[in-house]
Amino acid sequence: MSSLREAQKQLTRDMIVERALELFTEKGYAATTIDEIAAAAGTTRVTFYAYYPSRSDLMRDFMARVNAVLDRSDGPDRASTAVELVDVVREGKLPGILAWLESRAALWPVFRPYLDVLDEAAAVDREVRTLVEGWHGEVISDIVRGMQLAGRFPEETHHIRGTLAFTQLDYVATLWTRRKLEPNRDHALEVLADSWYHLLCDER
Repeated sequence: MSSLREAQKQLTRDMIVERALELFTEKGYAATTIDEIAAAAGTTRVTFYAYYPSRSDLMRDFMARVNAVLDRSDGPDRASTAVELVDVVREGKLPGILAWLESRAALWPVFRPYLDVLDEAAAVDREVRTLVEGWHGEVISDIVRGMQLAGRFPEETHHIRGTLAFTQLDYVATLWTRRKLEPNRDHALEVLADSWYHLLCDER
């Protein structure tokens, strides 16, 4: 019975998240009410708050789902995606960078909608902004760690290089979600990989 109740709770939680994502994407984060989310999920405002005491808590679940897709970890044992990014930067090979970017791009349709809503929420919610900035910082730290392990470039340039690389990736990813544009993805990834290679790996 306990496992059945937990399954039912997870089903309700998933329904709330899915309907919230749809409404936030359609109407915007600030314009969507809790009552609208609850109604769309086939539940009540009281039930919504039983699962998510605040909108910020809902956004934390959004971030958890992004991390689950990317196999990232909040704990000290960083999962495979983070380790792979560190290794890709450390190895500094253009084919490896392109392969890693292509593997992330294959997942954009799954996790980018959550990140787009999180970015919008961060503009009006300080707690969410802190959450999103922390996630950005983790990715940048992985890139920086790769350069450190390789002993590449002056230490004082690592953070700006990592920040620029992340910003490029984030921008290109939005072309398939928030901006609703679809340039040739293969070409875009090739250009991005080349930019990362020169920014993070090529010391000539």
